[in-house]
Amino acid sequence: MENSHQCRIAVYGAGAIGCLLAARLAQAGCHVSVVARGETLDALRRHGAGLAVDGAVHRHPVHATDDPAQIREVDYLFLTVKQQALPAIAPGLMPMLAAGGAIVPAVNGIPWWYLPTLDSPLGAAPLVSVDPQGVLARAVPLERVLGAVVYIAAHSAQPGVASQDARNNLAIGEPDGALSPRALRLARLLTQAGVQCEASPRIHEAVWIKAAGNATFNPLSVLAHARMDALVSDPYLSRLARALLHEYLSLGKALGLALDVTVEQRMQAAAGSGAAQTSMLQDALKGKPLETDALIGAMVEIAEKLDLDMPCANMVWGLIRHRNRSAGSL
Repeated sequence: MENSHQCRIAVYGAGAIGCLLAARLAQAGCHVSVVARGETLDALRRHGAGLAVDGAVHRHPVHATDDPAQIREVDYLFLTVKQQALPAIAPGLMPMLAAGGAIVPAVNGIPWWYLPTLDSPLGAAPLVSVDPQGVLARAVPLERVLGAVVYIAAHSAQPGVASQDARNNLAIGEPDGALSPRALRLARLLTQAGVQCEASPRIHEAVWIKAAGNATFNPLSVLAHARMDALVSDPYLSRLARALLHEYLSLGKALGLALDVTVEQRMQAAAGSGAAQTSMLQDALKGKPLETDALIGAMVEIAEKLDLDMPCANMVWGLIRHRNRSAGSL
């Protein structure tokens, strides 16, 4: 059994996923630090990271700070902020790591490390949509990245407290496909902490399959002001969703990915979300900036680099971009 008491974890971002990971890993005995701000920072300092399960809130002590320079020598650094926030924090990430420590970007969409570590027709082409100035590429060596795909259903019950919903899965993996000691160790730690986690030798495929769903359902939910059940059941919305999924899965195959999922399987998975709101719809309702570039813009950029036409995706991209501009969030 993994000795979690010897593991040092940092979580950069204290939303629902960040607080859930912090609480579970602290409960398992890891030394956990969290970078947060505002009332969430105050709550974490006073009460620790909280996890609400079956109506009861369980709190676990963490080291909370708004200054990442106060965190050093961590074995795993989870990034749980929106991708558009990453370039601004990138220069301070590497000093937080111990020798051999890994950065684990638990983000939606296509991350900055994706193409440079994928054997594809595009080679190591950078993605301007997620790393416009190349800040992340310069600040974080690719060998220090451990890929992650988060399928955890949680929401912020109150500052510093995450409420656990149904899904509780996380996949991690080395970009080169190796089942490395650090990947296997983290998978064991997360499993012991109560998160269903596997170390995957196909993290690129796992990221793409989730990203295809993100790029489909997130923008549609905002444009139609609809929950997941409506996106699946409405005959017109579901037809558009299927068309988008087909384009994104075809794009992945053009990159050389071996995708073992169909459009109907992704629709069935979406139906399992019930009346849930997508993260983008939640942000839109709160007036927050939308994570459009990493979720949809990156897909469109990749298609343009491959000279592939994605008519439905292009239309949705144009609509959600205009929505952001008119709402003042871009």
